[in-house]
Amino acid sequence: MPNTLNTLAPAVATSLQSVRSTLDLSAEMVGLGNRWSLLWLDSLTAAGSIGLEMWRFLMTGTVVERPAGLLAESLEGMEREMARAMADVLSLPARRYERTRHGEAEFLKLFCEAPPCQGFNETGTVLLDLPGMRLIDLSKEQRHEIGNYTVVFAPRAGHHSNIAERVALFMRDSGLTRMAIVEQKCAQEIPLYVEGRRHHEDFEGQVEQYRAILETLKDRTGHPAHLVAVCQPGPLLMTTLILFPHLGRTFGSAGAPMNTDAERGFLSDFARAMGEPYIDLLTTVLGSRVPPGLPGEGRAVYDGRLQVLGFYILGMPQHFDNLKKLLTDLRDGNEETASRQMAFYQWYNYSHDFPASFLRDTYKKVFVRNELIRGAMMIQGRRIGVKDYPASVPIWALGGTKDNIAPCGQAIGHVDLIEGVAPSDRLVLRCDAGHMGLFRSRTVLDRYYSRIIRFLLERSDR
Repeated sequence: MPNTLNTLAPAVATSLQSVRSTLDLSAEMVGLGNRWSLLWLDSLTAAGSIGLEMWRFLMTGTVVERPAGLLAESLEGMEREMARAMADVLSLPARRYERTRHGEAEFLKLFCEAPPCQGFNETGTVLLDLPGMRLIDLSKEQRHEIGNYTVVFAPRAGHHSNIAERVALFMRDSGLTRMAIVEQKCAQEIPLYVEGRRHHEDFEGQVEQYRAILETLKDRTGHPAHLVAVCQPGPLLMTTLILFPHLGRTFGSAGAPMNTDAERGFLSDFARAMGEPYIDLLTTVLGSRVPPGLPGEGRAVYDGRLQVLGFYILGMPQHFDNLKKLLTDLRDGNEETASRQMAFYQWYNYSHDFPASFLRDTYKKVFVRNELIRGAMMIQGRRIGVKDYPASVPIWALGGTKDNIAPCGQAIGHVDLIEGVAPSDRLVLRCDAGHMGLFRSRTVLDRYYSRIIRFLLERSDR
């Protein structure tokens, strides 16, 4: 059901596939010619060996048999070394050409072939299957030292939720052994009606599902969970905690647009410049309905491929550098480095559609109005804001100084506005990383998430 960026412009993908086929054919022809030349060289070497064997045979029984034999062995060794050196010299340009063309063809695969289906690397147990998301248990099979689950909420941002898996597994393997992750479903999977009632996948509908997840985890252990928001779920998860403070042991967010007034950023500036009618127009003009035969049949959606294309445009300098480095690595045969970057862009190009109502609500409530920070969030009949944050729940925040999606100030700018939480129960971290680095960088995991993990372990129920 998820789509891929490559299908957004089929004619371009077809043209690139033709170029890729030409590159592969060129590489194969040169490789074939190289193998024929080496075969010819092997034939000459074999002929030389036959000549030396005949020399030995003719000298057998003569007074110079031993010196002749030693000479033959010496000549044969020299012949082998010369043949090997000649083979290397003759085949080097061909091998370099073949590797380069195959590398270029492999690079074009990113843009003309469908990437592999995305999923979690580690199989877990589905604890709760809700209309718009799944709660998956990734806990270690061992005796747990703490009673709290740690639950990582993945973003709904046009990609598969395995963006959050590396963070979840690192935290789990560092002591937070009861681990769960929330997978966001593609809009095409989200039913329009649940038990005969219209299901709304808007801001309030998300919060209700978050509540069900947190209640499930608390019921399993008797203790509230550590709440971790990766990017976009931050404001939603804080809203849920304010409404249901007994369901959170701690709360934290990484790279989340928590306070879009704290620092200027492209997304918030753009949203406020265009105004609220823009998102309604966008989801109407470029939106569609889930076709018949799928679980979400009839639901209004926004094409995730357009979201991915927007991310490419927003981060064009970084993507240009990444793709240039990838092409160089593929041409030079640096397989290990290239395979990691290929896997990332295969994930990046594998898109999930948005429920239109979710996109509209997030755009207006977070990026235009900044309702939670300004105390103007109306939900479940209540008006709430950041000042309603429960003083009993420790809080942490992580921002990246190179983040162009949720600038560092937006990611951490809510913590100082919270009243009642003791300074010792606050942890604010800034790291020299871009948006994706907050969830993928080994350096960020080791230097910053390790501090977050200690913060959570010290505030866990034993």
